[in-house]
Amino acid sequence: MSAYLTTRRTMLRGLGVAMALPWLESLRVWGEEAGTTAVKGEAPVRFAALFSGNGFHRDHWWAKGAGKSMELGPVLEPLNEFREKLLFIRGLYNEEALKGNIHSSQTGNILSGAPLESGGGIRSGISIDQLLAKHYGQTTKVPSLVLGCEKSNP
Repeated sequence: MSAYLTTRRTMLRGLGVAMALPWLESLRVWGEEAGTTAVKGEAPVRFAALFSGNGFHRDHWWAKGAGKSMELGPVLEPLNEFREKLLFIRGLYNEEALKGNIHSSQTGNILSGAPLESGGGIRSGISIDQLLAKHYGQTTKVPSLVLGCEKSNP
């Protein structure tokens, strides 16, 4: 018997899935509401907060100026065409990041500045990323996406 033969049951399953595809495309996904305020053809506002536990090499990671005249260091140079839309915040100091476990204390409160409790809990109200998600989130299918790769325990 040839290895390329498909059983009747497998064929019927495949046809069933194929017939459902147009219907699946019409379903609302990720909690999308009918009344989103997204403007067609206009990209939604995005926010990204980046953390590098080992820091960045100052000679390569920098931005000077603002808008069209902004100069970007070698690491940030690929973002050059977007420089009018970029905002670099400088001079922030988070005293709470120096307390507790050096790894999770520095990342666990990066967007709130609040002290971490045992177990990684934060009691401070809303963080800046969630405040932005509340304001701009109705224009996207996923209002907030948080990615991390370490435990949140101090």
